[in-house]
Amino acid sequence: MPKMTLAEAQMMYKLWCDAEAALATGKSYTIAGRSMTRTDMNVVLERKRYYGRIVDDLENPGMKRRSKVRGITPFDR
Repeated sequence: MPKMTLAEAQMMYKLWCDAEAALATGKSYTIAGRSMTRTDMNVVLERKRYYGRIVDDLENPGMKRRSKVRGITPFDR
């Protein structure tokens, strides 16, 4: 996990949430002094998810996330 404080992670998470809201309304947005008018929504959602996980890990140290089953392939014997 990156060396980041909870306040820094929360700030970055909020920035990406603002970017998502701006993209959803079709407006431009600003992150760290850069003005963006178009970007891929997948990139914004991925970064939001990334910082959300960091915030969760810093707020709840030692808590493990549940593992997820990706898929099951049935077969006959």
